[in-house]
Amino acid sequence: MAKKPVQSKEELNADVVQLQGGSIEDVEAEIVHIHQGGANQITAASVDIHQGAALAVNSDSILLQQGAAGVVQADTANLNQSSAGVIYSQDVYADSSRIGLTVSRQAILKDSRSLILLAGKVQGNVETVMDTRQAMLAGLVSGVAVGLMLFVVNLLARRRS
Repeated sequence: MAKKPVQSKEELNADVVQLQGGSIEDVEAEIVHIHQGGANQITAASVDIHQGAALAVNSDSILLQQGAAGVVQADTANLNQSSAGVIYSQDVYADSSRIGLTVSRQAILKDSRSLILLAGKVQGNVETVMDTRQAMLAGLVSGVAVGLMLFVVNLLARRRS
């Protein structure tokens, strides 16, 4: 496995990518390590981001330490003092982190916050705006409200005709 140091590049395909302090558009590799750098899109078996950021990550496992990610799709996602917009993962482990939307089979959260949390099993002290039950109720209420609005608009349109 050859390591390829990168400063700034559009696209990179390699076995192992080690990025320090630079940025790259798209990365496709088996293993990706980013330290104080950033990437637009990462596709890899294993991703480790320390004090860096990525817009989109598709990986078997991701370790995000003091970093940020827009959208993460992974089998296992580990966050430590990090932020993510959306995480879709089988297992999420977060410590002192902030997540917008978490969708997972199991979420273990310590001193973390997820605005919307949809998980089969939740452990730890987590702050949410909406959990699975509340999200389902909000969806149901929204659907009924939109249906009623469309019904009224349809009735008014028929009366004017």
